[in-house]
Amino acid sequence: MGYSMYGATAAMVFVAGVGACSVIDRSANYQAAKASVYLIDRTCDIIETTTSAGSKSTRVYKGDCKSIDAWEKAKSKRDKSIAGTAVVKVTYNAPQDGSYQSSELKFQSRDDEFYDLKAGDEIDILVSNEDPTKIRKA
Repeated sequence: MGYSMYGATAAMVFVAGVGACSVIDRSANYQAAKASVYLIDRTCDIIETTTSAGSKSTRVYKGDCKSIDAWEKAKSKRDKSIAGTAVVKVTYNAPQDGSYQSSELKFQSRDDEFYDLKAGDEIDILVSNEDPTKIRKA
């Protein structure tokens, strides 16, 4: 019983240490900034499953989310299975030197930003101290 308590305590200390290192890495290597979204390129696979009279049928819509009729319905209800990627292009002023930059972030369909972001939105980012064109989601 005693060894399991030591193991559990060691595991918690390890997880806390890893989290602290991540925070230190971000603060030492990145600076916070605001970015403006100017273009979003979403690709979707929307899987719609219907059941009637005991049989299931599945339809898959593929392509640019805007061109898929089912996108608006799936986006509002989020009741269909959606797989996809959104490449979000942003502009920002690098806090390190004040230079005007553009870069991109990628979001998956499991991220809220995949559904919610639109051109003109302002988002929080982290800009690399080494390379002002390298960014992360804040």
